Amino acid sequence: MIRTTALVALCLSALPAWAAEFNLSYASPYTEAHPYGAADAEWIARIEEQSGGRVDITPYWGRTLITSREGVDELSAGVADMAYIAPIYARSGYDMNRLVPGMFYGYTDPEKVLSVYMDLVEENPVFNEELGGVHVVGYNVGTPMHVLLREGPVESLDDLKGLRIRSAVDFIGPLAAFGAEGVTMPMTETYPALEKGVVDGVIAPYEALKSLSFAEVVGYYSELPHSRGAYPSRGINDAVWAGLPADIQQIFDDNTEWLSMRTLELAQVAEDAGRAYGVEQGVKFNAVAPDVVAAYSEAFAPAIQKVAEDLDGMGKPGSEVLGRIRAAYGN
Repeated sequence: MIRTTALVALCLSALPAWAAEFNLSYASPYTEAHPYGAADAEWIARIEEQSGGRVDITPYWGRTLITSREGVDELSAGVADMAYIAPIYARSGYDMNRLVPGMFYGYTDPEKVLSVYMDLVEENPVFNEELGGVHVVGYNVGTPMHVLLREGPVESLDDLKGLRIRSAVDFIGPLAAFGAEGVTMPMTETYPALEKGVVDGVIAPYEALKSLSFAEVVGYYSELPHSRGAYPSRGINDAVWAGLPADIQQIFDDNTEWLSMRTLELAQVAEDAGRAYGVEQGVKFNAVAPDVVAAYSEAFAPAIQKVAEDLDGMGKPGSEVLGRIRAAYGN
């Protein structure tokens, strides 16, 4: 009896002063050093603190458990309790979540984009219905991308003629409208392509000047905006969510806006650092005249209108949402 009592006492002494009621895993394709990962780390600490230690979250960084393209499916399947998700990168499905971000073309204030988008999600249940199996607890908004060029700036749309520019698929049409060729290739292959002159430029954000070392192989950064819109970016597996008590669920929901804004703030820090690095490396920056920006933005309209009509054909409010987005900016 004495030995048994001593053994129990020893085991109890090895336990922490408190044990969490809910031990959750969080998976991200990013490292903790990335702005998205840094925001996640702060968010995890915040949730743990606000729950009074009842929630304990173990992060798995850098694609350990989850990928970017299939994040929603992987989270729904239970590869982790919570995860970074990016339905905009999915090859198909999640139609409103995947396609609506493109409707923000020409808009340069990411905080306003995020606000408008979150209002749309609240007003239209279809956004969450598409993500069956996932409860959203955070959103991302992209800072605008611009045109980085080897040989000279873009000051008028005529300056785009004849250029080969590494581009996302969504930007190929507008580039072609003004005589440029959009070239798709992985960002990891873009540096040598710029260095060798295989492409004349790339559409990228300020932070890429530093993070991808583009400041070493471009001479000009022309601020012709390419908006990236907003999208759901963190979620909790629905079965896990259902197993949490209402007060813990409320803590997560109350931090949705905080996580979304903190992600934007840290992304902006990276943008500022990238621009500063570009200045150090001698990159020349130029603002593009508002009338030129407006004319370029108009080239996005036909394709986006077709996207909206296709969503309408699926029984989803494509044209209604497009109208709300454009009206929010007075056009």
